[in-house]
Parts: sequence; C-alpha cells; structure tokens
Amino acid sequence: MNLGPTPNLRNAIRILLVDDNVVFRAGVRALLWKQEDLVVVGEVGTGEEAVSCAKATRPDVVLMDLAMPGKGGLWAMRQLTALGVRAKVIVLTALSQEWELLGALEAGARGFVEKGGPVEKLVRAIRTVTTGEPFLGVDGAGLAVLQRYLKETRSST
Repeated sequence: MNLGPTPNLRNAIRILLVDDNVVFRAGVRALLWKQEDLVVVGEVGTGEEAVSCAKATRPDVVLMDLAMPGKGGLWAMRQLTALGVRAKVIVLTALSQEWELLGALEAGARGFVEKGGPVEKLVRAIRTVTTGEPFLGVDGAGLAVLQRYLKETRSST
C-alpha cells in the first residue's frame, strides 16, 4: 500500500501548522503531505501552543492563523521573534483587512495566503519564504499594506 511520497527529511522544509480549526489543519496537512519537499513537524490550535511547539520542533515555516482562542497569532509571532525562533511565518487569512496584514508584517510575517485559495499558491508561498523573499498572496489590500509598510520602514531609518 502506497502512503504517498516519503520526504528526504534532511532537505525537507519543516512546517508547523497553527490554526484552531482541527479539520482545516487536517486538510492542509493532507495536502502538504503530497509534496516531497515539505513535512509537517507539528500542529497546534493556539498562540501559546505555537510558541511552545516551535521552540521544540524548530520549523522552517509556520503557517499561522491570526484569530484563535487565547493569545492569537500576532502575539505568537512577537514571541517567536523575541525568542529568536528563525522560522518564517506565513499568515493564513480568511479576510485580508489592511490593519490585520500591517500588524502581521510588523510582528514578523513573511507572507500571506488566503485560506480559500489554491493549494499551489500555499506551496509556492512556503517555498518562496524559505528563500528569504516575502510572499503576498492576497488581493490588492496586500499590495497596499506592503507599500505602506515599506514606506514607514524607510522613513524610520
């Protein structure tokens, strides 16, 4: 019985899934499992669990929901940065509201992917952020946020 590809764990991109919706996490995990270069090393449902799990598993990429019970995704991103966890965070978003995206960028997010988008876009985002490049997979709000963020960053230096 073929259970799918077996990733070369030495070269695989290690991923932590953070979303309070268990069914959503299971779906994302199943979709990523089909990619030979991606491996899910953990999945949790709160910001607090995300910080703990990221410290333990040292993922390359964290797929992070922002709206979760307890301390959410923005809090978790700030904690990961403060602790020196070098994982690249991709925000999984249902709504691309400018204030939310700007806050996530300020907290250290490297990418945004809409939850209802195609799997190919999520996979491309993961591979893109691991190269050090940002990935804005959301609509025009993402571009507006990036422009505003870059303008504020330049004016503060």
